[in-house]
Amino acid sequence: MRVVLRLLIVVAIPLLLVMGAVRLLTLPWYPAWEYARPGFPADPLAMPPDERLRLARASIAFLNMPRGTASLDELRFADGTVAFNAREIGHMNDVKLVYDRLTAAALIAFVIAVVAAYVLIRQGRLAQVWGALSDGSLFTLCVLVLLGVWMAVGFDAFFTAFHGVFFAADTWLFDYSDTLIRLFPLQFWADAGLLIAAGVGCIAFVLALLGRAMQKRSERKLAANGNR
Repeated sequence: MRVVLRLLIVVAIPLLLVMGAVRLLTLPWYPAWEYARPGFPADPLAMPPDERLRLARASIAFLNMPRGTASLDELRFADGTVAFNAREIGHMNDVKLVYDRLTAAALIAFVIAVVAAYVLIRQGRLAQVWGALSDGSLFTLCVLVLLGVWMAVGFDAFFTAFHGVFFAADTWLFDYSDTLIRLFPLQFWADAGLLIAAGVGCIAFVLALLGRAMQKRSERKLAANGNR
């Protein structure tokens, strides 16, 4: 039972760290920061920057709204024409479904990890909780290294494979003139991937060191109490 409880904590760590970083990038600051970066591709059809940012923020905000409370078919360009066609809206609905499910999975993983840690602590196994935190963080780092190598070798292949896991074939492919591509070119996602990898990697590294240090400290304290 202790092995299972520890494993539940280990598995929860990467999901919690990654989804935390993903949700951080679905806040209004990210498109504004990304669009302002030197070298970020301009809209090929010369959409005004303020209009581009407005539509990008509204599209991202859609992901964080309760299902059924907002719709992208209400978004319009400055001239009054609809911003997204039916195919783009269908894909964004698919994206929101995946996003909501992963968020729910992360919340469930958090609850399970907390319960597992509580049970281990009640059994006097605090050191195992810290060890699970360290192992989960190390596991996260290993996964990030593998994905990082894949992204560095061929981001296009990684991007295609990623979408193939979550979406039906070809439903995520659009013309360069479509609004989604104009708002979110490949560079947008490449930078997002790098930010997520760097942020999660740094946090996982710190947690791995902290967890291992606290595990050793707990083991020493337990040994000292046992010798009394």
